[in-house]
Amino acid sequence: MPSWLLEILDPLPLPTAAMYFSLFFLVVAWTGVIFVRPFFRLWLRGQARLNEVVTAASAGFYLFYGLLLGLLSVAAYSNARDISGFAGREAAELVSIYRSTVSYPEGVREEVRHLLRDYTVYVVHREWPSYQEGRVPLGGYNRLQAIRETLLAFEPQTRSQEIAHTAVLKGFNDMVTLRQQRLAGVDASIPGALWYTVAIGGLITVVFLLLLDMRLGLHLFTTGMITTFLGLMVFIIYAQDRPLRNEIGASAAPFVAAYEMVMRWDDTP
Repeated sequence: MPSWLLEILDPLPLPTAAMYFSLFFLVVAWTGVIFVRPFFRLWLRGQARLNEVVTAASAGFYLFYGLLLGLLSVAAYSNARDISGFAGREAAELVSIYRSTVSYPEGVREEVRHLLRDYTVYVVHREWPSYQEGRVPLGGYNRLQAIRETLLAFEPQTRSQEIAHTAVLKGFNDMVTLRQQRLAGVDASIPGALWYTVAIGGLITVVFLLLLDMRLGLHLFTTGMITTFLGLMVFIIYAQDRPLRNEIGASAAPFVAAYEMVMRWDDTP
């Protein structure tokens, strides 16, 4: 979507944005029915079986346009699901690392666990709100770097410590990889060309509706129902696009659960 339009829509609660999408298409359609339709009626006056002609002409368009909206909805949903999956797996690796530190000596164990708790709290309370503004603050990377340096500085003294330390390092690297995949959801979005195609298709849909010949009241009712649903379809695509920047995409719930269920019990003020 154009950046100026996103600046208007992003701060809105999702129910309000859904209403605006539907109202926009509804107002455009009803404005056309009231002010543009009379000119179409003069232009098409005398055309026999007008509704059948319009229906035949629009059938193919509606098929391809509906297919486009459906595919975009599925693509946006799949992207949001993937990003949410990355977040869940990252949190799972975080929990696994936290539990595996039990094999470390007491001083190292407490230091690593403190850094892991600090990282988790930062992701939930600082990073996630920043995603909605399209920003990725450096604090998360700096905390991961501190964890990496602490782990690499540890020298295992026994065979069991060596095996556990190797597993922790592998889990940490996997967690970092999952984090990078998750962060792709901050800017990942449907290409602008597809959004313009959706907009043009919506305009053509309204034009076809205006060409129909029926009583004014029925015309308003029919166009109102169709364009309201069309607006909701476009809203669904918008709401699932950029999954880290809206309320129904990926959430910080896995990290909250990791902190509350695993880390919080030994957390000190």
